[in-house]
Amino acid sequence: MHKIQWLKIDVNLFANRKIQILLKEPDGDTYIRVWLQLLILAMECNKEGKLLISDNKIMTIEYFSKIMGKSEEKMQEIIKKFLELDMIILDSNVYKIKNWNEYQSIKTYEKYKEQARLRQQKYRKKKKSENEKSDVTVTLCNGKEKKNKEIRIKNKEDKK
Repeated sequence: MHKIQWLKIDVNLFANRKIQILLKEPDGDTYIRVWLQLLILAMECNKEGKLLISDNKIMTIEYFSKIMGKSEEKMQEIIKKFLELDMIILDSNVYKIKNWNEYQSIKTYEKYKEQARLRQQKYRKKKKSENEKSDVTVTLCNGKEKKNKEIRIKNKEDKK
């Protein structure tokens, strides 16, 4: 599956009440940085906002801590705040970005996939058409020499 390469962030991000609350926390900038990193992690996972290490391995506070370079205590505090503000949810021990579609334009992605599919279909049709129309004769590597010999033979015959 193609990885999504864009993240949709509203220009009014800092006008959002939840973001304003986070900024007023001690180390509020850290909360915002971690929030953006979580969005990017979810984008890299490409699993509808789920935060995973791999398909079979769920993200834990310990992993968040290692990835983001924060102590486990600080990450626990930040994740707890995100859960409290309903920015992330914990579903079957899997952290997930709430309202993931707000941050990732799924319609745009689907449109992109459809355009790529049509482009590939058109390319294959064109290639098939070219192969069917093609009346290519294979020229040997010594093809030029044969032509020159033919010309010389014709010239000799013309002189006679």
